[in-house]
Amino acid sequence: MLYQFVIGACLLVVAIYSAIHALIYKKDSRAAFGWIAVCIFLPLFGPLLYFIFGINRVHKRARELTASFSEGSVHKKYSAINNELIKYIPASLENLQKVSNRITELPLVGGNKIENLYSGEQTYTEMLNAIYSAKEYIYLCVYIFKRDKVGKQFIQALIDAKNRGVQVCVLIDGIGELYSWRKVRRKLIKHGIQVHRFLPPKLIPFNFSINLRNHRKLLVIDDELGFIGGMNIAVEYFQKDETEKESLKDIHFKITGNLPQQLRTVFELDWQFVGGKINTNYSFESSNSPTPTICRTIIDGPGENLDHLSIILLSAINSANNTITLMTPYFLPSRELIGALQTAALRGVKITIILPGKSNLSYVHWASRHMLWELLENRANIFYQPPPFSHSKLFVIDDQYSLIGSANIDPRSLRLNYEVGVEVYSAEFATTLSNYAQNIQQVCRQITLEEVDNRPLPIKIRDGIAWLFSPYL
Repeated sequence: MLYQFVIGACLLVVAIYSAIHALIYKKDSRAAFGWIAVCIFLPLFGPLLYFIFGINRVHKRARELTASFSEGSVHKKYSAINNELIKYIPASLENLQKVSNRITELPLVGGNKIENLYSGEQTYTEMLNAIYSAKEYIYLCVYIFKRDKVGKQFIQALIDAKNRGVQVCVLIDGIGELYSWRKVRRKLIKHGIQVHRFLPPKLIPFNFSINLRNHRKLLVIDDELGFIGGMNIAVEYFQKDETEKESLKDIHFKITGNLPQQLRTVFELDWQFVGGKINTNYSFESSNSPTPTICRTIIDGPGENLDHLSIILLSAINSANNTITLMTPYFLPSRELIGALQTAALRGVKITIILPGKSNLSYVHWASRHMLWELLENRANIFYQPPPFSHSKLFVIDDQYSLIGSANIDPRSLRLNYEVGVEVYSAEFATTLSNYAQNIQQVCRQITLEEVDNRPLPIKIRDGIAWLFSPYL
């Protein structure tokens, strides 16, 4: 009897401790209440389930991993810059600019030019030409770098650059690398190029996490040229390749001017994180020129920069007066983002959301469709884009402000991945993206509330089950 009493007392203590932990650390009251109930009413299995599934270790691990160096050094680097560009920001975007400034602690940078690259053909041609012309350094960060016929062109271009004395540094995500059977890394290292993997899976010590991925796509060359967007390096982005069955559509951006110096800093942080060393003495030279395009880099990730993109997206939606245009391959917005979009629609803002009609990840498509009614009910305009699968990401408000970069609108991008974005204060640039979205709408199929409501019951159940797992998709 005594040992039964001791065991019962221990289980009760563990259950109470688990319930208190959930009460203190869970941000959502519904999640906290659910876990407290599980821990109290299932004192044997409840705390065990909470320990395995309820405790968020991802962000804790991210903070531990970045503890060896401080990203505050980035802010110190730019703290002395006198930013005079604020006066050129439209009054309707003033509060948004203040939020971005406090979140990023990076200055607005003028004197930039952004060129839209609407296909793999355009993007890879421009990127390769830039590599061919590099004189001082080439910094490449990519999630997937395949050793196919497109990847081989990049490999040879990087090797040639290394041979003519250019400093070449390549960072590939440790999980993204697994998309290619033949590893690019081995070929590059063989020719003396510095290559690192971002948190690769290991058996000793065991580490195989699909979280904490570096999803950034960056190419920075000689402090004056940068590329950013959603494209990896792979043949499927090359639309003219008739042998590739699963082709992708995407949009990428070429940036010249002063912003690439901020993008260089993003790469240097990642490079330092994986143990790389860069021997450069390049100096930051700010330009307060209001023309032609004012930009700022947004660094986002599960460590110190958690929720930066989410907060800026919310602020931008709340700042919109006329239009919001959003294009993303994966659309699983948080409750906060859904609420902001609903409120904007009720204020009379015209909301246009363009999604792939057929996703490369069916379960994400199902989960997304489960919650579309909430936006359609408030007269948001949602369109399905026909194949090939569109991997494009863009966000525009009022034809004045744009947000571009590597992030999708889903929990993995906005909570678990390391991402990078660029906000652009330029009516001219925003108009080009809006026109691009409008042209795509002409071939899209608009989704109606009636269509979503009239799905067969088995389809609704399937979509709902997929939605339950949306925080992990």
